[in-house]
Amino acid sequence: MPMAADVDTIERTSIVAYTLLQELHDVLALPKAPDDVTLGILMGLSMFLDEKVGPMRAKRLMSEAPTIVLKTDAHVTSDQAQRIMPVLRAFGDHLKDMRAKDRTVDGAVA
Repeated sequence: MPMAADVDTIERTSIVAYTLLQELHDVLALPKAPDDVTLGILMGLSMFLDEKVGPMRAKRLMSEAPTIVLKTDAHVTSDQAQRIMPVLRAFGDHLKDMRAKDRTVDGAVA
């Protein structure tokens, strides 16, 4: 079982990830095929985890996941989502900055 500080980090990261994925799903989902976007998110998450931790370590982490008890019992409340909105806004600003940098080549708009 992780120490208290680890649980706080895990919980905060879980809330940010959940809210980010919720917003992403809302933007991408088509009314007639929302499951296609859900499957795409699941596949992307799987690729991310495979790249970051590898299949063997991912399997171990996922087997340990049920033993991690979060304060909110794996449910993100609207209050929690609102509290982390500044993180999502900062991430959005970061994405906008990346896009602006991609458009310029040697100070000129590409």
